[in-house]
Amino acid sequence: MTDEALKRECSIDLSFPFYPHETAGERLRTIADYMEREGLGGELYLGGRSVELLEAKIADLIGMPDAVWFPTGTMAQGVAARLYSQRTGRRQILLHPTSHLELHESGSYAHVHGLNANMIGEWSRPLVADDLQADAACAIIELPQRHNGGALPDWDELTNIKQRAAELDVPLHMDGARIWGTRPFYGNRSYAEISEGFSSVYVSFYKEIGALAGAALSGDSDFCEEARTWRARMGGLTVAPWPAVPDTLRLLERRLPMMPDFVAQTGKLAASLATIDGVVVTPEPPHVNMMHVQWACDAETAKAARDEAARQTGVWLCGSVWALERDDRCAMELVIGERALGYEHQPIVDAVKVMMQTIKAQLLG
Repeated sequence: MTDEALKRECSIDLSFPFYPHETAGERLRTIADYMEREGLGGELYLGGRSVELLEAKIADLIGMPDAVWFPTGTMAQGVAARLYSQRTGRRQILLHPTSHLELHESGSYAHVHGLNANMIGEWSRPLVADDLQADAACAIIELPQRHNGGALPDWDELTNIKQRAAELDVPLHMDGARIWGTRPFYGNRSYAEISEGFSSVYVSFYKEIGALAGAALSGDSDFCEEARTWRARMGGLTVAPWPAVPDTLRLLERRLPMMPDFVAQTGKLAASLATIDGVVVTPEPPHVNMMHVQWACDAETAKAARDEAARQTGVWLCGSVWALERDDRCAMELVIGERALGYEHQPIVDAVKVMMQTIKAQLLG
């Protein structure tokens, strides 16, 4: 049985996408209703009112002069790195070893933009101020850091990072794909306060927000105008963005107010999972609406145990199991979104117990 077939048989599904299931037709009708209600029409080449509204909203939320919609985050972040290289005359960017640019973009910063990367920091923790180095086009900081379970530097360390980058004259770019869940950890500071000190910020719309597609890059006005030029050069001047852009506007309105609930439920679930003998939750407690459950085995063994838990309990725990630095350790990514708010925690705890028992049996066998 395939993963998708097994998942369909489960009554609880914690995998992406994290919002309630709906058919494609239902989704399109919902977007059409929203567009009619808000007076938004079909627009060509990113030139209409819905794009203007979305870019202005993101610029205001992040506290930047301007923002630019992109069809993908990979395109947006590659453009950001390229622009800093052009501004500074440097070809080297600073990345954490788990950066999305390094692990999930097939080396686009090198092959598309002609840049090279210096890996800074340690795999198992977020970046700190002392990791930063001089003579780089920019440093890309992921907040929160996905491959560490959504870990964040505390507020004092984040302030130190910003100050150190300024001292080194190295622009800071935030990979804020999942910035939406960071406010509770930072004392409910605004996204603008969190972003202050960064030269630019990228945000994603399809993950926790759940929009059809898209991302935004925010920064100063000149930066954003150059980004628009490079978006066109790279084929990102989408002919008909109107399904995705209005969808983003409506879902930002719906889901940003829900983020504190997502984060709170993640903390409660983590506390329940931590009571299971041998289960390691990182970070503990979670910093955002994401956490990792670490396993003392390789990723394929953990996936087989996840499947067994699904068969026994009807709970599909995750889509992603990540290898860590060593082949004999891996992490299961758990994210709480709108769909998961309706789930009881005990079946999820029971499924993790089955995973633990299955992994132990496989390792002993």
